[in-house]
Amino acid sequence: MKGIILMFNFFTRIPIYIEYNEKDFSKGMYFLPLIGLIIGFFMYICSYIPVEKPIYVLFSWILYIWITGGLHLDGLADSFDGIFSNRNKEEILRIMKDSRIGTFGVIGLIIIILTNLIFSYYINYMYILIIPIIGRSSALLSASISTYAKNTGMGYTFIIHSNLKKFFISLLLISPVLLLFNIYVLLPTIITYIFVIYLTKKLSKKIGGMTGDTIGLVIELSQTILLIAIYIFRGIL
Repeated sequence: MKGIILMFNFFTRIPIYIEYNEKDFSKGMYFLPLIGLIIGFFMYICSYIPVEKPIYVLFSWILYIWITGGLHLDGLADSFDGIFSNRNKEEILRIMKDSRIGTFGVIGLIIIILTNLIFSYYINYMYILIIPIIGRSSALLSASISTYAKNTGMGYTFIIHSNLKKFFISLLLISPVLLLFNIYVLLPTIITYIFVIYLTKKLSKKIGGMTGDTIGLVIELSQTILLIAIYIFRGIL
């Protein structure tokens, strides 16, 4: 339970006080997709609001940003600013560390948020439950196949304690939920994981590893890719 609570503290803005322990944190990583399920559940219940679909879709993504505190979107914006600056590794990392948002960060946020809203409208909204699950498991996958690009930072502990064993076990723990859906949901899920592996390798080559910001980027982009893939395969889902 301590590990799960630490995952809540690390990946959401839900304030649950508990003393930090690195061993508990490491154990809690097995339950990271569970945090995604809880986020997805709150997003899904917005569909029961007696309003038209565009409105409850908007409400659900606003709720998502509130629950996560915009943490991963901040990482996405910082990553866009750094990566698209066309600078060397040191300059990219310096730009990503800067708390100010730049043009590429704004563009990235607009594209991701609009894409999420549009594609969420055109899918069976039941599938919104698994979007944050796969997003958090993608973070674990990405961290498992990379090293840390800096000497310090928020993502250091998460990345050094990640491994493929935790990734696969975390999927097994959440698999009963995934099995409630059409078996063909594996298609967009696999496509998303392939994208995550490709993105992680490209980022690692560019900046020498991953950071807390790029893990946030992976979470947000993987969710968007999954939404698009679910839309593409909606005929069989």
